[in-house]
Amino acid sequence: MVHLLELAVTFIERLENHLETIRNIPHLDENLRKMSMALAKMDMLVTETEELAENILKWREQQKEISSCIPKILAEENYLHKHDVIMPSLPFTSKVHVQTINSK
Repeated sequence: MVHLLELAVTFIERLENHLETIRNIPHLDENLRKMSMALAKMDMLVTETEELAENILKWREQQKEISSCIPKILAEENYLHKHDVIMPSLPFTSKVHVQTINSK
């Protein structure tokens, strides 16, 4: 009797699983469409991530180049100050004219 009861419980569990599978069949097309859209979004995100990684690597290389130039620029600046070299003013710098007004 106990063995038959165990078989009946197992049968009912399996039957519920099979019924759930059958109920989901009409939704299969919708689920596949959703999965396809999700896969397309993931593909887009992977492409964007790859582009971002490439840009980060390019930026890192540019920063290394800039960093390697800084000591040279500082050395040139020290050389100019040491030898009292005056750099000419650039044409785009503005000159401010200040007038003083004498009041009575």
